[in-house]
Amino acid sequence: MKKIALQITALASLFAAPAMAADMAVPIKAMPVAPAFTWTGCYIGAHAGAGWEVSSYTTQEAGSGVGALGGVQAGCNYQWNMFVVGLEGEFWGSGLYDREFAQDPTFSDDRKVRNVWDGAISVRAGLTVFERAFIYGKLGGVVGKFKYSAYEFEPNSSFSETGSATITGVLMGLGLEYALTNNWTAKIEYNLIDYGNKIVNFTEVSCNPGCVTSPFSQTIKERKELIKLGVNYKF
Repeated sequence: MKKIALQITALASLFAAPAMAADMAVPIKAMPVAPAFTWTGCYIGAHAGAGWEVSSYTTQEAGSGVGALGGVQAGCNYQWNMFVVGLEGEFWGSGLYDREFAQDPTFSDDRKVRNVWDGAISVRAGLTVFERAFIYGKLGGVVGKFKYSAYEFEPNSSFSETGSATITGVLMGLGLEYALTNNWTAKIEYNLIDYGNKIVNFTEVSCNPGCVTSPFSQTIKERKELIKLGVNYKF
């Protein structure tokens, strides 16, 4: 009987050992899940691009000129589900111009308008696609600096006029921004800027052969279309 009891005790210890080992095992922790990307937050960035300008100053039918641009932007976004809304301010230097030039053996006429810089404050609103892509529309106010000049030369006379104006208008746009990382994003954007009809003050100098200087005003219509490529750093 004693031998049988020892055998039963040995078998019981064999079954108890795995249970004790299981009780002593250290539990494995689940890997943390990375938080979903959000467009909520503020950012700063830079952009470059090109565009064309149409001015009624060059011809009655309005010509068009092209040029490059580059500048900076900053803003903040707020995301609610798939909807994103934000406010953005931007400033850029501009090389856009519009020119009309005519010449023959006895006459030359050179008329030009140049866009120097622009600044805008706009509301951006749109939807996220596949979490990291943001498709948006844009609407805001813009102010721009323009310089005007015209020169005419004939054998016995000459004429020139110069003027400048800082004028306001409306900016409308469409864009696509994509989050490359949780902090860096890249975007492409189209802008239509309409400055409407504005009164510009000029100074005229007419020589034939003596020169006379006189001021005058003229109503001018300005419109621009831009394509911008940019990057942002999101805080």
